[in-house]
Amino acid sequence: MGAEPLRILQIEDSAAQARLLEEILRGAMDAPYELKWVDRLSAGLEHLEQSNFDLVLLDLGLPDSQGLNTFERLYARHPLSAVIVLSGLDDEGIALKALQAGAQDYLVKGQVDGRLLVRAIRYAVERKRVREMLTKERDLLEALIQSLPDQIYVKDAAGRFLRANGAVASFFNLATVDALYGKTDFDFFPHEMARPFHEEEQRIIGSGEPVINREACIADQSGGNHWMLTTKVPFRDHNGAIIGTVGINRDVTQMKMAEEELRRANTELARSEAELQKAVAELQKAHDELRAAQMQLVEVEKLQVVGRLAAGVAHEVKNPLAVTLRGIEYLSKSMVAKDEVVTTVLKDMNDAIRRADAVIRGMLDFAAPRQIEVRSEDVNAVIERALWLVKHDLDRRCITVNRWLEHDLPRCMIDLQKMEEVFINVMENAVHAMPAGGSLTVRTYARQLTGFGTNVGDSKVLRFKMGATVVIAEIEDTGIGIPPDKLSKIFDPFFTTKPTGQGTGLGLSVCKTIIELHGGAIDIRNRKEGGAQVAIMLKAERKE
Repeated sequence: MGAEPLRILQIEDSAAQARLLEEILRGAMDAPYELKWVDRLSAGLEHLEQSNFDLVLLDLGLPDSQGLNTFERLYARHPLSAVIVLSGLDDEGIALKALQAGAQDYLVKGQVDGRLLVRAIRYAVERKRVREMLTKERDLLEALIQSLPDQIYVKDAAGRFLRANGAVASFFNLATVDALYGKTDFDFFPHEMARPFHEEEQRIIGSGEPVINREACIADQSGGNHWMLTTKVPFRDHNGAIIGTVGINRDVTQMKMAEEELRRANTELARSEAELQKAVAELQKAHDELRAAQMQLVEVEKLQVVGRLAAGVAHEVKNPLAVTLRGIEYLSKSMVAKDEVVTTVLKDMNDAIRRADAVIRGMLDFAAPRQIEVRSEDVNAVIERALWLVKHDLDRRCITVNRWLEHDLPRCMIDLQKMEEVFINVMENAVHAMPAGGSLTVRTYARQLTGFGTNVGDSKVLRFKMGATVVIAEIEDTGIGIPPDKLSKIFDPFFTTKPTGQGTGLGLSVCKTIIELHGGAIDIRNRKEGGAQVAIMLKAERKE
């Protein structure tokens, strides 16, 4: 029953029956309660006005009220009260009428024991709580519907209004919503206008197929025309049977007027087509000149970066070359034979040469200006090949691969080899971040940019025109993630979080360069669940 005592009001004219009930409750109730007894209906109504009671135990035969009228008088004044009729009359007909009128239960004096009474009290109080909750939800929903500017209504199978909000009444110039109920469109529109509305609703009822965002021009009661965007769906009962329709009308007259203004503006612009074409040509020329200047600035900046990298490259290359030279010198003075030292030297030479080569190639890929060769490619196919090429490393680390590749993904204009390098590099980074195993999730999908709802950072989205269709590839791992203080540096050349000898730090720099040459963007961030996520955004191939 809760921490607060249950407050019970007993309206009973017999003091003996009242004492008997108190004895029954004292022996059966296992929760705190307060029992208030009055012997007349008038006194009970007065107490209900002054105090809150969780339950009323009502006798139908009172000095100031008799029969079912006793309950009806109390329920009319306090419809939310939980009432159990406790009567000396064992009449099934009266009991049924009392329950139909709103009583929670009907118990007969002399046939009630403590267990039955306590159970009835518990059920009645719980039903009251549920009813109050449903009443609040209903009132909230009604207030919400009434506050919406769109016209919302419910009709039965014959097209009669069952429910509606104030916007519908206002459209028909009615003082209240109640004036709508029981009427049809034929009561408000001319027959030739109402008939297609009615036929449309009958088709919905017969087929179950909704009508979504249909535009129609409708005249209101004062003769003014309104453009309405109408949606109608089937109205079903609790068994799923269609018993009517639910409709929502949105007045888009202002939007239509704006469209008309736009059409007139376009007509005016068409009259100046020659001047416009000339302006566009001049603008295109200026754009090309600006782009060329920007590319020159980019190349200058890249040369400056390369200059700053020179010291690091020299450091990375010098040591491997020194090892190689010492190995060559050693071999020139020693006999070639199966010697452990010779084997070690050869291995050092091989490792050093590979390392030097990787550094030099990475630097050239990053710094050397070049053109990419793009063709229409399936990004999903590129990813599948990259997964196949790193399959050995995935299996060796016991890493599970989860593929969520969207079907019918738009194709992209990309350099197949370069983009394959990008995906391999990103996947290898994920493998290195999961030395003890884990899972690698690869996801692709297409989105039309609206400025919201993308996983790629806002600064990256600015690279694309709003409304453009893009293909997004996400690679997620469950590894150790990236230290927060290192996230801002991951695209810097020669920066790496890997141990010495496992990476040059040029991989992500080269990836970023390749993606930007494609007009795309890349974003890397840590996942809340652990690990990192790499999101690559590419422009979808434009369909002519």
